[in-house]
Amino acid sequence: MAEPLLSHSKLKNILEENPSLADRSLREGELIAYKGRKYGWLALKENTVYLSDDLMKMLEIKVGDKLLAIRSSDIAFTMGVKGSLIEKANGYRGIIEEF
Repeated sequence: MAEPLLSHSKLKNILEENPSLADRSLREGELIAYKGRKYGWLALKENTVYLSDDLMKMLEIKVGDKLLAIRSSDIAFTMGVKGSLIEKANGYRGIIEEF
């Protein structure tokens, strides 16, 4: 049997301890807690990530909100919509690219 693609990645422990995330039996967009963070998976469709209405409600975001991509570790990033980093970004006088 072939070795799993991420068996040597930094995600290895997260996936080993959360088999429903590893085998994607966890519903798309459903989040699970692991060591104080939430993890889930979403499929890319035409190079775009779509969030379900339920996920957006749970994350307290709505269509039209601007999300700030924040590097949170060497294996993940966070998307923020409120908080002190967002306030700093809003006050930043330089250019923050929008995608």
